[in-house]
Parts: sequence; C-alpha cells; structure tokens
Amino acid sequence: MKNAILSILLFLLTMTCVYFLNNSILNLCDDIKTQAENIELKITDGELEEAYSESLELLNSIEKKNFVTSIYLSHQEFDNLINESVKLSTYILHGDKTEAHTSLHLLKFNTDHIKKLQMPTLENIL
Repeated sequence: MKNAILSILLFLLTMTCVYFLNNSILNLCDDIKTQAENIELKITDGELEEAYSESLELLNSIEKKNFVTSIYLSHQEFDNLINESVKLSTYILHGDKTEAHTSLHLLKFNTDHIKKLQMPTLENIL
C-alpha cells in the first residue's frame, strides 16, 4: 500500500512539472512571436533604432528564460532561437531590412515548430 501511494505521488509530481514546463515554453513562444511581429512592423515603417532596441529586448527575454527552457527543450531548438535573434539584431543594426525580415520569419517558424513539438499528439508521443 505504501508503494502504491508513493507511486501515485511521484506520478502527480511528474505530471505537474511537465504541465508547468510545457506552459512555460508555450508562453515563451507566444511572447517571441508577438515581439517579432512588433519588430517587423517597426522595420517596415523604417524605425530601425526602435526595432534594434526591441530586438535586444527579445534576445534578453530569450536568455532570461534559458534555465526553464533548457531543461525541457532540445538545445538545438533553443540555440536556433538565440542565433536568429542575434542575427536579427545585427541585421537591423547594419540596416539590412531584407535579411532582418528573413531572420524574423525564421524566428516565427522556429517558435511555431517548437509549439508543434510540445503539443501532445500521437505523432509526438511515438
């Protein structure tokens, strides 16, 4: 009986941690996508200085949430987000709008891909 209670408690603890980490990653992806859309609007309007400051904020927000995300997510996926955000800030700094838009779309694609991987589907489980 003691082992059954312990097993149930461990299962509940594991499910709670998975739920928390999964929601944390989904919120991070939503935040990245929202910030990327704001940066895209600023680049389109020609406000490169504001876009650059927002791209640095985006990079900082990704790096702040590094601990929780690195526990639960593949490092390759997370490194792609950081690399693209660094490229984005560099492209904006040098005034290369085309490459900046490319980086923004890659950021959005990577966040959509991460969200797709985090959804509990039969394809992801198997």
